[in-house]
Amino acid sequence: SYESYNHINKKQGGKKMKLKKLAALLIAGCMTLSLAACGSGGKDNNSGSDGDGPIEIDYATFMVGTHQSAEAEKKVIDEFNKEYEGKIKVNIEELPSDSAYVDKMKTLAASNALPDVVIGKEGIRELAVKNGQAVDLMPLLEEDPEWKAEIGEGAIEYNKDGDALYSIANQKQVIGYFYNKEMFDAVGIKPAETWEEFMSNNEKLKAAGYTPLALMTGENCWTTNLWLAAMTGTDGEEGNEFMNTFHPESYENESFIKALGMIQKCLAEYTTSDAVGALAANAMNNFEQGKTAMIANGTWMTADFDDPEKTLPELKDKIGVAEYPESGLIEQYEVGYVLCTNGEDKEVQEAALEFFKFKTGKRAQEIFLEDSGALPLTDQVKMSDEFVEANPLIAELVDMSNSNKWDFNNIDNTAVASTIEAFSAYYPDLAAGNLTPEDMAAKLTEAAAKTE
Repeated sequence: SYESYNHINKKQGGKKMKLKKLAALLIAGCMTLSLAACGSGGKDNNSGSDGDGPIEIDYATFMVGTHQSAEAEKKVIDEFNKEYEGKIKVNIEELPSDSAYVDKMKTLAASNALPDVVIGKEGIRELAVKNGQAVDLMPLLEEDPEWKAEIGEGAIEYNKDGDALYSIANQKQVIGYFYNKEMFDAVGIKPAETWEEFMSNNEKLKAAGYTPLALMTGENCWTTNLWLAAMTGTDGEEGNEFMNTFHPESYENESFIKALGMIQKCLAEYTTSDAVGALAANAMNNFEQGKTAMIANGTWMTADFDDPEKTLPELKDKIGVAEYPESGLIEQYEVGYVLCTNGEDKEVQEAALEFFKFKTGKRAQEIFLEDSGALPLTDQVKMSDEFVEANPLIAELVDMSNSNKWDFNNIDNTAVASTIEAFSAYYPDLAAGNLTPEDMAAKLTEAAAKTE
């Protein structure tokens, strides 16, 4: 998740209500498909066709292996390859983690060698724009009203950069947190309504022998920074405005420093011993194996709760979902996909565009909803009654998004890449008490100034 867009306004601004109406209309399921796998990938001299076979295009992904969206990703790609068999073939490069993906794509961007379609997270989109590979998608959307309607104005406006659009999401994110109801009941607490109550709950859980939070400071510090964003984004008008500010130049404001202070205590006292340096997979495992009481994450994590190889079977019915204290939720669109075919042969450009449309369109949104719990972009994709019954946590979170007080973005979406990297560099010292919250805020401001 990640950069360059117009932000979702607070409820008072109007755009919020439009998004809430979209969320409230999500109701109808999708078909299940099972097709064959694809080959290796990366941009190379084999793209295109020699006239005797399909046009080959390149795509790289980190949604593989045990990733929560791996099954949905495979279905989308396989279905596309089957539908376009003999005409277009998607060659896949599989990267084992988010961080491996980002590192590889940034290396390829430096030599103008990005695959034809990439996920633009953590500054990859900006590098594709800078090196000239990224295609402005607005003219293409205008030429295809059906595709444009499947994307919806909300997602388009969110990622626009002036009049240009260099990326398109295929899901909307509503992010609160999950909690272990059995642990909460054991110590007599409920989801906190204030941050003071949240910190008190942590202390009560710790005193009873439970580990409150599944945090991590590796990669993009995902689960930790969701809490940080919530602590900041619910801190009145000023904090909320900051968490809806694109590429802030300074992190040295009262709301953010106060939030860093709470995170410092959480890292030092209320999380697992492996949190410093841990990856998102470690944090999710700690919650899913009943080792922690809470984890901040989005609807896609609910797919794990039905998987006995990931989540303890006895834990499934003991998981609840909540909005953040002070009635806050992260509501945003992903940065999404970038079409990197400027300078390619016409046949490759056209083939990659077909895949790009498929990857972001209605059918892919249906698959990602059904298989990974990702919320679609518009009410063209609906949740069936059967889906709602089978996925009560998703339905409950969508209902919360219709009435919560504060909406805001996560840090991946607002910060520049150099700042995101700085979080993982400085969190260990913050946790150890070697940095004060004020010191870390200053370090993040310095990091923000390093972006090009």
